Amino acid sequence: MAMEPVTGERVPERAMRRLLDEGYCHVPQVLEPSFLEQVQDLAANTLRSIDEEHRAQWRSQGSLVALADHPPFAALIAYPGLQGMFARMGFDGTRFTSGYIISKPPGGPALFWHQDWWGWRHPISRTDRIAQIGLFLYLTDTRRENGCLRVIPGSHRRPHPLHEVIDAHDPALAAVANPDDPAYASHPDEVDVPVAAGDVVIADARLVHGAHPNRSGEERTNITLWWHPDYASLPFGIRARLWGVVEREGVDTDAPGEASLRPHEWPEPWRGQVLPFMAGNPGPGEPEPWVRTPRFD
Repeated sequence: MAMEPVTGERVPERAMRRLLDEGYCHVPQVLEPSFLEQVQDLAANTLRSIDEEHRAQWRSQGSLVALADHPPFAALIAYPGLQGMFARMGFDGTRFTSGYIISKPPGGPALFWHQDWWGWRHPISRTDRIAQIGLFLYLTDTRRENGCLRVIPGSHRRPHPLHEVIDAHDPALAAVANPDDPAYASHPDEVDVPVAAGDVVIADARLVHGAHPNRSGEERTNITLWWHPDYASLPFGIRARLWGVVEREGVDTDAPGEASLRPHEWPEPWRGQVLPFMAGNPGPGEPEPWVRTPRFD
């Protein structure tokens, strides 16, 4: 079953309701065509620079290229269309922490079922407050055959059997050490989310999601940007840990080397483009522990 995109005059209202109730929504044509072409070219050039070792390490995802190492993506982070979308949906003070190119090559396997929230020890995780959203920006048309997104509606607020079988972001899952692991299998509750190039899917970080295998002959490219609505009002410990994400410290999807970059330290003009949208340093204090295991009680 595939989800219909949110279209028509009441896009912001309907999209926000779907995001709250089901954990995700699909907003068509957020990237205007000429800008989409620029991002497509930049992503393609960046992907040509990664090696086979990277592809093998992140075989399930296809790639996991940190945008922090590639300052020209500042134009995407600062793209006015994203801020306009946030404003129309009622998101104020939304701040950016990290982003990745997740691009499945031809023949790439399924992306394992997982959710991306890491603050499950904090009580905010069991409320309707959305502390983190993923913007999945698709640079190619997607469908089941080439590895479109699939989601478990409502799993951001309710327990689901897939929560019990996933060791979220286990390196063995990323490398597809066991192709028969149920984390890759179809599930009766799944909903496909096919999109067109330039569309955005907004997902609550708590949502269980994955992607189908790419059985086509072409690369299927997505850029995921992690944003935090009303960042200034988040609990201190959450903001302190998010500053660690910006600093690339202790993140299980990002192992920086000596040459790793941080957007707030990028050279100009890229730094100036992203700085107004970056999550800031809240000051000294205890950060929230990094806990991927969901809790709903």
